[in-house]
Formats: sequence, C-alpha cells, structure tokens
Amino acid sequence: MKNSYRTLLLAGVMSLPFLVSQATSAGTLTDSDIAQMSMLDKFRAQMYFKSHSFDFTKIFSLYHPGPYWILKKKSDFKLTDEQLKQEEELKLGMAKNTIEDEAMLKQAYATYAADSAKPHPSSAQIKSDIEAVGKAQTSLATEMVDYHLQSFELLTPEQRKTYHDLVAERTK
Repeated sequence: MKNSYRTLLLAGVMSLPFLVSQATSAGTLTDSDIAQMSMLDKFRAQMYFKSHSFDFTKIFSLYHPGPYWILKKKSDFKLTDEQLKQEEELKLGMAKNTIEDEAMLKQAYATYAADSAKPHPSSAQIKSDIEAVGKAQTSLATEMVDYHLQSFELLTPEQRKTYHDLVAERTK
C-alpha cells in the first residue's frame, strides 16, 4: 500500500513541471498540447486524477461513464458522424479541463507545503492554503460530471437503452 501511494505521488510530482507549464491558468491548454503529451504523461495525469477526485472513477463514472467510454464502444452504439464529432469534442474538453485542474491542485499543494515549511507559519495562511487545496480538489472531481452527463444526452433513446444495458453488465 505504501509503495502504491509513493508511486502515485512520484508520478504526480514528476508530471508537475509539464502540467504547470501547460496550464498555468485555466483555459490555456490547446488541442495541440494534448496531442503532444506522451502516453506516460497522459497515464500520470489519469493516475493523479484517480487519486484526487473523491473516487469519481469508482463511484459516479462507474454508473455514468462518459465520452471516452462511449467512444470506445461506438460500434455498440452505432453513433452517427455528428455524434462521433460531439463525443470527441466532449472528450477533448474534458481532458483539457482535467489537466488544467490537476495543475491548479498541484500548485495549491505546493503553496501549502511551502507555507507549512516556514519556521513560523501563520495559522490563517495555513488554513487558507488548506481551503485552496480543498477547493481545487473539489473542482477537479466535479467538473467531469457535466461532461459525462452531456455525453449521455447526445444519445438517442435506443442508444440510451444500449448504454444502460452495457452499464448494467459492467457493474455486475
């Protein structure tokens, strides 16, 4: 268990320079930035999200998988060209926002760590730092909900039945 946590922590720390350089403020990440990410950077971002998103992947996403999952199963859904385009847009938007939110969370943790290391830290500052970490983590966890629900809304009634059938199989 300790080694798993250390591995996740190390992965997060190792990807911090990339994420911060790519998303120092919300809305700065481009499609090209995502395309240029290595598979390792994408994996690290996914692992960081999984460990800092209030178990989103185990709880909400399990029952409401989003655009990545729908696109993986596009043949089951028989998506139209327009649906494919819209699902791809949702997938890319979700990826960009998640990476930006991860960078903001890591920065909040870094600020908290730096302020905590001071010889005489201010109680008010430390509490403010902790609140900033909490807000950043909450933002990371909640922003994906809309993408997942919007992805579902793009489906026709027949595709929604397929969706519910596939979700039921996955949660058995």
